[in-house]
Amino acid sequence: MADSSRGYVRDRRGCRHWGPHGAAGLLLRQDGRFLLQRRSWRVHHRRTWSIPGGALKAGESPREGARREFGEELGVVPALRHVRTFVDDHGGWAYHTLVMDVMESFSPRHGDGEGVAYRWCTPAETDSLPLHPGFAATWPQLLMDLDAV
Repeated sequence: MADSSRGYVRDRRGCRHWGPHGAAGLLLRQDGRFLLQRRSWRVHHRRTWSIPGGALKAGESPREGARREFGEELGVVPALRHVRTFVDDHGGWAYHTLVMDVMESFSPRHGDGEGVAYRWCTPAETDSLPLHPGFAATWPQLLMDLDAV
């Protein structure tokens, strides 16, 4: 059976996105720091920092897809507590960022090679990194919304 998560689509504004069913990722938080992943040279927006995530499969919820992608990219999914889900709707295509608090000791592993490095960062440290354009566009709003929680 073909992988239903593969391929590009265009939103209503004409922008191109990977994943015909949208995409999702996990933003892990622990002790005031967030886990970021440096993207491999072989993926789109290479060598930028973002969160583990990717395209949703047909019928997959954002939570299921984000956990699946996280497990593929980091090799393991720790015990988590859901804090909030942010939806960046592009008009017919959306990216879901699920913010989760880590509930146990956790060390990322290298999974499928889409990420080449992982780092726990404070918001100030994150601002100094070359961020994936989509993540960079939503990062300030994510922080502002989390401060309100």
